[in-house]
Formats: sequence, C-alpha cells, structure tokens
Amino acid sequence: MSPLPSSHLRRHTSVYGALLVGLAVTGVAAFFVQRDIDERRDRRFDDAVHEGVLGLQQRMDTYQAMLLGTRGLFSSSQQVERGEFHAYVQSLELRRRYPGLQGLGFSLWLKPGEVKAHEASVRREGFPDYHVWPEGPRSAYTAIVFLEPLDARNRRAIGFDMYSNPTRREAMRRAMETGLPAASGKVRLVQEFEGDTRPQAGFLIYVPVYDGPAGTQPATLELRRAHIRGFVYAPIRMGDLVEGLRFPGFQDTVDLEVHDGEDSVPGSLLFSSVQDGPWQEGLRLGLRREVPITVAGRPWTLVFTARESFIEKNNPSQLLTVVVSGLLVTLLLVLMTRAQVRARTVAEVSSVEQQRLASEARMAVRIRDEFLGVAAHELRTPLTSLKLQLQLMYRQLRQGGPLDAERVEHGVASCERQTTRLSQLVDSLLDVSRLMHGRMELRLEPLELGEVTRDLVRRFETDAQSVGSRLTVDAPEPVPGRWDRLRLEQVLTNLVSNALKYGQGAPVDVRVRGDGDAALLEVQDRGIGIAPEDAGRIFDRFERAVSSQHYGGLGLGLFITRQLVEALGGHISVESAPGQGSTFTVRLPVMGPGNGADATVDVPEEPRTPLH
Repeated sequence: MSPLPSSHLRRHTSVYGALLVGLAVTGVAAFFVQRDIDERRDRRFDDAVHEGVLGLQQRMDTYQAMLLGTRGLFSSSQQVERGEFHAYVQSLELRRRYPGLQGLGFSLWLKPGEVKAHEASVRREGFPDYHVWPEGPRSAYTAIVFLEPLDARNRRAIGFDMYSNPTRREAMRRAMETGLPAASGKVRLVQEFEGDTRPQAGFLIYVPVYDGPAGTQPATLELRRAHIRGFVYAPIRMGDLVEGLRFPGFQDTVDLEVHDGEDSVPGSLLFSSVQDGPWQEGLRLGLRREVPITVAGRPWTLVFTARESFIEKNNPSQLLTVVVSGLLVTLLLVLMTRAQVRARTVAEVSSVEQQRLASEARMAVRIRDEFLGVAAHELRTPLTSLKLQLQLMYRQLRQGGPLDAERVEHGVASCERQTTRLSQLVDSLLDVSRLMHGRMELRLEPLELGEVTRDLVRRFETDAQSVGSRLTVDAPEPVPGRWDRLRLEQVLTNLVSNALKYGQGAPVDVRVRGDGDAALLEVQDRGIGIAPEDAGRIFDRFERAVSSQHYGGLGLGLFITRQLVEALGGHISVESAPGQGSTFTVRLPVMGPGNGADATVDVPEEPRTPLH
C-alpha cells in the first residue's frame, strides 16, 4: 500500500486531528462513566447489605426481648398454670408478629429423682402418655412442659429432654451460667416431620429462669447452677425467619446465606436463598460481602451476593450512550472539519462563492439599515409629539398667569399616549429578542377564554370609538383551559389593535368557541385585507403587507403573535382578500402546551397596561 501523498496529509491534518481528539475524549469519558457506574452499583449493594444486617439483628433483638418478657411471667409466679400460659402466648400473636418462631415454651429442670413424680403430675393434667424422653440415666434432665401453640408439630416435642442433645445442651448451659439469652447451634427441630418436602434448619434461643425473688438473678455461677428452675425458649425455623426479611433486592437481585459460626463452610449453612448454583457473576465483580454478627451470644456469618439480575439492573445504559454519543460527535466533528477543508479548497480555486457571500452580506446590511430606518422613524414620531407637548406646557407654566386646566389635561393625556406607544414599541423589540434567544417563558394557570377576551376588548373601547369602529365580542359558552394570561392578552392585543388599525372604521368582531380539546379565537375586520402572496410572509420578522409610509409599525406584531401562539401549543392562520377584510384564527389546546405540562418559569412579568 502506497503512503498517502504529503499534500493530502497537509490538507487533511485538521480532519485527522479532530478524529484523534474525538476518540480520545470519548475514551476518557467512557472510563469515568464506567467508574461512576461501578461506584454507584457498589454503594447500592452496600446499602442493601447494611439494611439486611440491620433488619435481621433488629428481628433477633425483638425475639430476645419477647423471651425476657416471658421469663418475667415465670419469675413472678411460683406456679404458672397451663391455661394461663396458653392465654399469654395467644396475646403475643406469635405467627403474625414473630415470623419463623415455631412456638414459645418452657422446659423444666429436673434432678434424676424428680422425673417419676413429674411425669405423674403432668399425666394428671390430661396428658396420659406423657413421659420424659429420650430415656436413660443422666445427671440432670429437662422436660418441655409448655409449648404453645400446641399444634401437631409442637405436640411432638412435649416431654423432650433438650439437655440430652449436645448442641442444645451447650446453649442451655451458657444461658444458665450467664443468665442471658443464648442461641444454640444448627439443629433439626423435633417439630420437623420426616416426610417434609422442604425441611428447614433450625435453632433455639434459651432464657434461664431461676428460683428466688421475682426479678432477681443469682449473683454467682455456683448460685445460678444451684437455683436453676428451667428455661423459657423458642424453637425457630430458619427459612421462615429469614424469608420474612425485607431489604432492597432480597430474593430478587440479592441472595443471602446465613452460616452458624465464624466461617461460611457448607456444613454450617442455616439458610440460603440461592437457587441456581454459585453466584459467579457477583463473585467476578466483587459484589459479595461476608458480615459477622452475634445472635444471643452465638456467632453467625451473613453472606450477601448479587445475582446477575442485580448487575443488569444496576448497569444503566449511560456507558453505551456516552460511547455512542462520543462516536457520533466525533463523526460529526470529522465531517464538519472535512466540510470546512473542502470549502476552503473550493474557495481557493473559485471566487464565485465569495462573491455570493459578499452579496448576501450586503443584502443583510441593507435589510438591517431599512429596519433601523423604520424603527428610528417609529420611535421619533412619538418622541417629537412628546417633546412638543412638553414645550407647550413649559411655556404655559412660564407665562405666570392662571393655568388653563383643560389645556394641561390635554397635554398630559397626549404625553401619556405617546409614552405608552414608545413603551409598546420597546416591548415589541424586547419580545423579539426574547423569542430569538429562547427566553420567552410561560406561567400556566386555569383561565376562561371568553372572560379574558371580554376584559381585553373593554380596554380597546376608547380606541375603537376614536377610529369609528364597532368592537363586539361573541363568546356564548365558557371555554376553560390552561394558558399564560399575560401572553394570551398579548396575542389578543396584537390582533385587535391590527384589526382597528387596518379596519378603516368598519366593525370588528371577536369570536370565542370551544372545539373539544381546543379553543378557537377569531378576530375579523372588514378593512383593506391582505393579498394572497403576502398572507404567508406577514408572520415573519420585519415583514409588512403594506407600505410603512401609510401605516406605522415595525413589522413585528404578527411575528410575535405567531411565536406566542406556538409557545402556547397552538396555531394561527389568516383568511383574507384585498378590500374584503381579514379573519385571523387562533387554535389553542385547552390543556396548554405539551398536553398540560407546566412550563418552568422565573418571576412573571407584570401585565403592560396603559397609564390611563
């Protein structure tokens, strides 16, 4: 492949430079966007982990508080009756308030010589088959005597000596020796049936109950061992406990494993929400957290891992948008630069384009000069009249004689009219500037178009009388909607003032109608009319259908009117013929621009009203 000619490289240096700069900027932007995405994803995952840990700890604290309260029931009574305990547990509403609790019970501490008498006592209470199990000689026994609710699962546990099981015995001994709630390790609850399709791992929480004055606890280890009366306890099914948790993404985009102990090894698993094997996607992105907690003196390890759905859900399209946008901007920049290079090349070999541009520039200057001339004329007229009236009033004041009140009033009124005209001319120029720079803002409010029209037309009654025109409003039915009152009045003002100006003293009719989702406003005059070839351009800036020598104005009124109507989401049209008058029709959506979406505005401008 032959190298590119040096002339080509020299001519297209800016094109290749734009390409390199665009690609570099796109790459840097993509890097920072991806880093921001990763950071936000990590923060959302850490928030979910924090709320999951907090929710589980709060739940376990609540369960321990309930067990401590139940201990108070036994500590305050030397003998708790079975019916009393049943009523107490019913009042707790275990299944609704404490998800995962299989029941609430009391296990009695027995010495070897007390077992037979104890069994006989319980049998007399209506349990003829009651016995302490498993059988066999031991140094100490415990027996579950109360367990509510006494359903089929819990009935299986009555009489069970939990102290005979090493895992349960470790927790019961720890509770007895410390006087505090103690959680056991992972066990299979006796309430679990052999044929359960979804067997759950379980654990128990024990709270010791001692003989002695209510609310007191033996001070020493020896006394606590000597005065142990039994244990208030709760068997908990781990699956029911954890599945009731609520934290962002749980069982949807975030999985949780609960391990008994300080390590997350397979044999210690208490609960797992994983359904489809290991979390390879979460591990790959580092979205896995191991959090150690302590539950009633027993260490647990919580393992949170994000599913692939979490990665997808928290992987927004900003990166793709940035890359695609960057490439498109780079392509656009290259094309624009290439176009400039071509234009410069063409300009070097031909001066035709330069001449055309120079001609257009001269045309623009001429149009600007013509507009400045018209604007100067329009501004000079009221200024001249204003100056003349002020000079006349000044001379009258200097004469020293009595003032002619009628002449002063006439002069002040004339000054006020010329000042109002100047203000309107300046406002028109300012409105054009705002429209061209996109700063025309709206403040929508509920309005009734007929009422606004009638109020506005009343302001023109004096002007209509001065030109000999009859000005009427036909609004038979209310037409409610959401519009900007100031801009709506400005549209009406421009249309009505034009109708009076070009109406040649003939009647002017203003009609308001409702048309489903739109409102119709018509302003009809019977004046000079508009030629068909001029009807399309009268809404453009600085365009006029008549000579400025016969009719004053800057050629901005209808341009501003069209821009305001379109800003309100509407459309304006005209039907006219020379000598037959004109009918301007404005169609506005009743819900305002953008189907009723409110425009964001600054402080609205005050309505411009005449001083009189």
